[in-house]
Amino acid sequence: MNYIQLTEFSIYLHQRPGELAGLLDAAMAGGVEVISISTTEHLDRGCVRLLGHPEAALRQVCESMVDAGVGPVVEAPVVGISVEDRPGVVRDLAVLMTDNRINVRYCYFVPVSKVNERTMCVFRFDEHEAAIELIESTDWPTDSIEADESAA
Repeated sequence: MNYIQLTEFSIYLHQRPGELAGLLDAAMAGGVEVISISTTEHLDRGCVRLLGHPEAALRQVCESMVDAGVGPVVEAPVVGISVEDRPGVVRDLAVLMTDNRINVRYCYFVPVSKVNERTMCVFRFDEHEAAIELIESTDWPTDSIEADESAA
């Protein structure tokens, strides 16, 4: 299975106009290419999850936002798994994890970027190292063509 280990930055913002724009402006000014953004609400705050390149620049942006009174910021290890465009691919990965008693906290898709040549499904696991071991040991087709060729 093709995968990449990444660091995801979750930053909690106030629910008011300009908070998200300010974060993204700071990322752009810091030379960060945001490759994925996911937002959700948590109580009276918004949670923005970011993946970006270069990672060190994104970390610096997040730290500067905390210095300006935004936050907190949480760094977490996540895994981006290259996926083919087919129905049920996320379900299949979730079942693989379930069968091996690994909890999926959440997942989301990331489009092609400088960091990844294919669409990825990013996962956060409770048992990160166990998930990596499982991913490395699983023979998973990387796309439909490869799967069709191996069936022939």
